[in-house]
Amino acid sequence: MDNFASLNPQQKEAVTATEKQILVIAGAGSGKTKVLVSRAAWLIEQQQLNPRNLMAVTFTNKAAKEMKDRLEQATGIDVRWLWIGTFHSLCVRILRRENLPNGLDLNFTIYDDADQKSLIKKCLVDMGLASEERLYSPQLVLGRISDAKSRLISVAEFTATASDQHQRNIAELYRRYQRRLRENNAFDFDDLLCETVWLLQKQPDVLAKYKQTFKHILVDEYQDINHCQYQLIHMLAGEDGNLFVVGDPDQSIYCWRGADISNILDFVKDYPACREIQLNRNYRSTANILAAANSLITNNNNRKPKDLFTEDNQGELIFFALTEDDREEAFAVVQTVASLLEEGYKYSDCAVLYRTHGQSAAIEKACIRFGVPYRIFGGIKFYERKEVKDTIAYLRLLVNPDDGESLQRIYNSPKRGIGKTTWNKLQQIAFQRGENVNRLLAVADQCSEFSGTTSRKLKMLESLLEQMRVFAAGTDSVAAIIAELWLRTDYKELIDEKDSEKLVERLEILEQLYNTATTFDEDYQQMLTTSDEDRQSPLTAFLNQAALAMDSDGVGEGNDYLTLMTLHAAKGLEYQVVFIIGMEEGVFPHRRAIFNLGNDDLEEERRLCYVGITRARERLCLTAAKQRLTWGTYERNRMSRFLSEIPQELMDVNGVDKKRIESPVQTNSGGSVFVPAAVPRPAVAAASTAAQLLMVGDKVRHGSFGDGVVVQVSGSGDDAAISVAFPGVGIKKLLVKYAPIKKI
Repeated sequence: MDNFASLNPQQKEAVTATEKQILVIAGAGSGKTKVLVSRAAWLIEQQQLNPRNLMAVTFTNKAAKEMKDRLEQATGIDVRWLWIGTFHSLCVRILRRENLPNGLDLNFTIYDDADQKSLIKKCLVDMGLASEERLYSPQLVLGRISDAKSRLISVAEFTATASDQHQRNIAELYRRYQRRLRENNAFDFDDLLCETVWLLQKQPDVLAKYKQTFKHILVDEYQDINHCQYQLIHMLAGEDGNLFVVGDPDQSIYCWRGADISNILDFVKDYPACREIQLNRNYRSTANILAAANSLITNNNNRKPKDLFTEDNQGELIFFALTEDDREEAFAVVQTVASLLEEGYKYSDCAVLYRTHGQSAAIEKACIRFGVPYRIFGGIKFYERKEVKDTIAYLRLLVNPDDGESLQRIYNSPKRGIGKTTWNKLQQIAFQRGENVNRLLAVADQCSEFSGTTSRKLKMLESLLEQMRVFAAGTDSVAAIIAELWLRTDYKELIDEKDSEKLVERLEILEQLYNTATTFDEDYQQMLTTSDEDRQSPLTAFLNQAALAMDSDGVGEGNDYLTLMTLHAAKGLEYQVVFIIGMEEGVFPHRRAIFNLGNDDLEEERRLCYVGITRARERLCLTAAKQRLTWGTYERNRMSRFLSEIPQELMDVNGVDKKRIESPVQTNSGGSVFVPAAVPRPAVAAASTAAQLLMVGDKVRHGSFGDGVVVQVSGSGDDAAISVAFPGVGIKKLLVKYAPIKKI
C-alpha cells in the first residue's frame, strides 16, 4: 500500500491491529480519516478481505464520499457498490432488500421535513388540536416523535409511559402519524434507522445474514452516535465481531441531537477484550495552541485522558483582548484581520467563531463598514434571515403603506389565516380596478369576492398596520417599535420551528435584531446632538441602514473571504488564524449550561471550546467584552471560566490585568462551577446589604424559591432587578430592593 510508509507509529498500530474490537481515540488533527482509509485498504490488500464484506459508517455524505475516493485511490478497486456511507444511506439499502413489516413494499417513499409537517397537521386536525398551536405545534409534536424514535421508543411504549393528558395526546398523535406514514407507504428519516433496528430484532435470520455479510465494521465519529445507532452497530457486530471505531470524547458536542458520550467511554465495558489505541500526535496546530487545548480539557471529568503533542514549533502566544462592548469587539477583530493581511495572510486563512448565531450581526456590520469580504459558513447572513426580513418588511409598511412587496411577505407571517388563494385574488382585484393592492385591505369588506370571514382577517391586518403607524409616529425609538410589533403580532411566540435548537437560534436572531435597533437608537440620539444636517425620522434612517447592509450580497462571493460560523459548525475544519469571540460567562459557556446544576452541559461547553481552539493552525485570538447588549440592555458578565483554564504563560493579554483572569472557585462537590473576573459593573445592592454586589452567574437563595443562579441584571438603585433561574421553578424576575434574596 503506497501510503503505508507515511503512517506514524500510533497510526500504523491502529491500522494493523489484529484484535477483534479496536477503539481508536483520535485527537484533533491526528489523521483519523487517513487511519480509517488505511485500515480498510489494509484489510482488503493484506488480509484478503472481500471489499463487499466491509461496512464503513460515517455521519455525512461528504465524509462518505471522501472515504470512498481515497480508498479507490489507495486500492484501485471499484468502490461504487461498497457498504460505505451514512447511517441513513446504509439503512435504506437494508430496508429495500428485505420483506418489510406493516404492509410496506420496497418502493417506499422517504418523507422530508415538509412532508412530515403536512402529515402531522392532518393528525392534529383529526384530533381537534389544530387550534391549540402553543401546546401542539407541528414542530413540537414532530420533535417529540423524533426523540422517541432515536431512543427506540415505540408507539406502544410511549403510550404506556404517558402520565398526563398532554403526553397522552402526543402519544396518540405519534400513533396516528405512524399509521398515516404506513398508509402512504412512507418512512421519515428517523424511521430509516429505528425500523432497521426493529427489523433485525424481529427477524433473526435477517440479522444473521447481515452479520455474515459484514465481517469487518468501521465506524467514524463514534462519540456522536445516539442510542438507536449504537444498537444497530452492536447488533451487526455481535459480541465477537470485528468492530473498529474511531472517535474522540473530547469532541463530543452534539448531546442536544441525541449523541451519547457514554457510548465511546463505555466501549471497553461493552468489549472487555478490546484494544485501545490513542492517536495524539497533532499535525495541525502549534505547540502553544495544543498546550492551551490540553490544559482546558483536563478540567472535564467525563473523558479519556490524553495529551496532544506536535513536532511543530511553539508558535505565537494566544492573543486575548478585552474590549469595552460587543461593537468594539467586532471592530477589533476586523482590524486585526486587516493587520494580518499586511503580514501575508489572506482573508480565507481566517475564521471568526461564536457560540450563537446572533453574535454574527456585529461582526457582519463591521465587515460591511470596512469593506471586508465575508461569508457565513453553515448559516445565513443576518439580514437574509427570515425573521429579520419579516420584521424589516413590517417596518417598511409603516413608512410606506403602498409597499406591495413587503405586504406580500408578511400578509400571513406569522400565520393569521390569509392563504395564497386569498392573496392571489386580492392582487387580481387590484389589477382589475387599477388600484394598489395594499389599499384594498381597508375596503376588503366591500369586495363581494371575499367571504365575511376572509374580509375580517384582511381588515384586521390593515388595522394592525394602522395602529402600528400611530405607535411609530409617537416614539423616536426603533427598538420600541420592533418590540411593540412583535407583541401585537405574537411573532416570537408563533415562530414555526420543530427543532428546539433551531428555535433557540431563531430567538437569538430576534434578540440580536433588537440589540441592533437599540444600538441604532443610541447612535441616532448622539447624531441629533452633534449634527445640523437634514434629519430623517429614526425609522426611515434605520431602514436605510438595513438596506445598505442587505445590499452587500456580493460580499464574500469570491474565493478570498473571511469565514464566520458557530463553534458547532467549525467541527472538522481548520484555519491558519482563528478568532473565538464572546469569552464571557453566559455567552460562552452558554447561560443554559451555567443554570444546569449538573456538570454534563458545562462539560459539553468546554468540549466545544476545545474544538474551537483546535481549529487553529498558527494563531488563536480570544476576545471578551466588558458589556454586551442583551435584549436591548447592557449586561456586564464575568469573563469566561475557560480563560482561567488556559495557562497564563501561553497568553498575550494585551495589557489586561492578569488578576482579572482568576482561578475557578470550587463548589462543595469539588467541581469548578464558575470563574470570577473583576470586570467593573454598576453596583446592584442585594436586599440584605447595600454593599453586596450581584452579577450574572452568582448563586442566590430566595425565601420561597430556594437556590438559583442570576441570569440577568438590569437597572440600578431602587429600580435594580435581577432574573434568577430556580431549578424546578423557572426564571423569576425580582426587584432587588424588595426580594427576599441572599447571595450564597
